[in-house]
Amino acid sequence: MNWEVIKPTFYQGLEVMLYGLLGVFAVLILFYIVVTLLGRIPEKNQESE
Repeated sequence: MNWEVIKPTFYQGLEVMLYGLLGVFAVLILFYIVVTLLGRIPEKNQESE
């Protein structure tokens, strides 16, 4: 195996992995923000009787 041939592909794989991890953490952070904001919405107490 020639390292000069594998090296660019290896670094491209690391770059794709980094973008994937950043995407996962971005979605988790957005989900946390949405859940937190929805939790702050007050509930209206409705008495049906």
